[in-house]
Amino acid sequence: MTEKEHSHDLSVKSIDRLSETKVKLTIEFGGDTMEKHEKMMLTRYIQSAKIPGFRPGKAPAQLIKQKFKEEIKRDIVSHLLEAGLNEALQQTKLSPVSRPKVEFNEIVDGKPFAFSAEFEVEPEIKLKAYKGISLKKQITEPTEEDIKETFNNLRERMATLEPSTAEKAEKGSFAVVEVGFVLKDNPNKKEESKSYTVELGIERVLPNVEKALMEMKAGETREVEETFPAEYGDATVAGKTANFTVKLIELKNKILPELNDAFAAQLKEGATIESLTGEIRENIKQSKGEESKKAQRQEIVDHLVAENTFEVPASLAEEQTTALLEWMKEDFKKRNIKMPPPKADEMGLIKKRAENMVKSTLILKAIAQKEGIQLDSNRMQARVEMIATQLAKTVPEAQKFLNEKGITQRLRDEILTDQLFEFLITHAKMEK
Repeated sequence: MTEKEHSHDLSVKSIDRLSETKVKLTIEFGGDTMEKHEKMMLTRYIQSAKIPGFRPGKAPAQLIKQKFKEEIKRDIVSHLLEAGLNEALQQTKLSPVSRPKVEFNEIVDGKPFAFSAEFEVEPEIKLKAYKGISLKKQITEPTEEDIKETFNNLRERMATLEPSTAEKAEKGSFAVVEVGFVLKDNPNKKEESKSYTVELGIERVLPNVEKALMEMKAGETREVEETFPAEYGDATVAGKTANFTVKLIELKNKILPELNDAFAAQLKEGATIESLTGEIRENIKQSKGEESKKAQRQEIVDHLVAENTFEVPASLAEEQTTALLEWMKEDFKKRNIKMPPPKADEMGLIKKRAENMVKSTLILKAIAQKEGIQLDSNRMQARVEMIATQLAKTVPEAQKFLNEKGITQRLRDEILTDQLFEFLITHAKMEK
């Protein structure tokens, strides 16, 4: 541990590696540092302090020093801690990834002011096995089954409902119903009857309500007791039991359109079934290409994480865990469902996933540094130009917009990540 002198009476007395990711710096200022800074700080206080009986800036220095002794000392220490840590980090070329924990002893006049700063840093990664990764060959050509499935989905979207002559519903029937409810433990919490069209037999209706509808005839009304799921979107009724009034108004059948030119023209003006098939084939190919890229990237990440073992900074893992939980909450919210608190085993999986995400990011960063892979400025420019076109803005306007929204760095990271995966795929072994 060598001492590193600095021209401003600051030296890093020691650099202690507490672990693979934790560092502790001991930093010391010269013995006269406090005295020098006290004079400068005292001058500021004299100029700004308001003392009864004295004009601004005219109060005696000794009076100011005595009156604001603790404040002056506090400001000096605050300044030295910030300036000292910044200078020490420049000297040591260390980059904290966590908030430094700073400690210092009692200040004694005439003696050096010293403090310690403990923080996390990125680990030094000795890269292993990132070239020659075995990857599965991905199939991107659409099959006839893919095309058939797409057409079936399109027919479902374009389906119409017609009145049914059936007396009772069956799986796949559509029912026009009126439903209202009153909570058992709170009669004031209720919902007046509203009309809905629902498909039966696919578990999208509350179980007891659906069971009753499957047994009812058109025009019939029943009272049904039902408990809302604990994760129900409306928190005021989630997990609570209610008395439902259910009326079956009408049963309907779903009619699927025929696959012909008229059907194609409904989806796209001037289209024929032949042209639509070609377009579907191309879309599936593009979609499979994207899925293939994701699958290959995941294979690479899984391999890199398994082969390169190192300690992950706890602060980065915690940040990523928090980000994952927020993403999950938003996903549940979009589906109008309240996210249940993760169980212990689920939380363990979330934390492990977050840790692996941090590991993969650090590994890719290390590969970029080792291989000298830098951001392709042409790609970045092309992306900005594309966004400018989409936003109907000039390129400078789009760039300003991206900067203001904090999107520029994210785009840079995305493009560099693309370059890294392209490099790794180029140097991979494709399984036949």
